Amino acid sequence: MQKYAFVDRDGTIVWEPAPDQSDPRLTYTLKNPDDLKFMDGAIEGLKTLVENGYKLVLATNQTHLGTPSYPRELFDEAMKLMHHELDKHGIHFEFEMVCPHGPDDGCDCRKPRIGGLKEFLATHDVDFANSLMFGDRATDGEFAKNLGVRFVHIETNKRFELPKDI
Repeated sequence: MQKYAFVDRDGTIVWEPAPDQSDPRLTYTLKNPDDLKFMDGAIEGLKTLVENGYKLVLATNQTHLGTPSYPRELFDEAMKLMHHELDKHGIHFEFEMVCPHGPDDGCDCRKPRIGGLKEFLATHDVDFANSLMFGDRATDGEFAKNLGVRFVHIETNKRFELPKDI
C-alpha cells in the first residue's frame, strides 16, 4: 500500500487571485499564466512529503475551464509553468484530478465528490489511513472525509505548512 498526499492547487500551493464575485463556491483563476506564484513553503513541503514516502496527487476544481471566461489555453500554460518549476525540484504528481465544472453542474468529479479519482483509485493501492489531503476550503475538508484521509487545512494564500508529525 502507498501513502498519498492529495493536494489542492489554488490558494494552497499556488497563489489564488482575489474573488471577482461574491459566490464563495467559485474559484478565482489567474488572468495571466505569468502571475503563477508558489506559496511560501509549498515547494519545500511537497519535497519533504516525497522524501517521507508520499506520492502526490493534484485535486483541483477549475470552475468553467474551457469557456470564454476561462480559456483552456490559459490553464494549460499555467500548469506548464507549475510543472516546470516543480520538475526543477524533482517533484511531480502521480495523477491530476481537474474538474472543469461549475458548482451547480451536478458532476461527480467536483470536490467534495471523489468521482474524479475513480480511475486512479481503481488502479492504485492507496493507504487511506496514512494519506493526507491539503487544502484551503471547506470543500477540501469534505473531500478528505469522503476519501477517507486526514485533512490538513492550509490558510488561503498563506504559508504551506506540514503537520508536525510529517
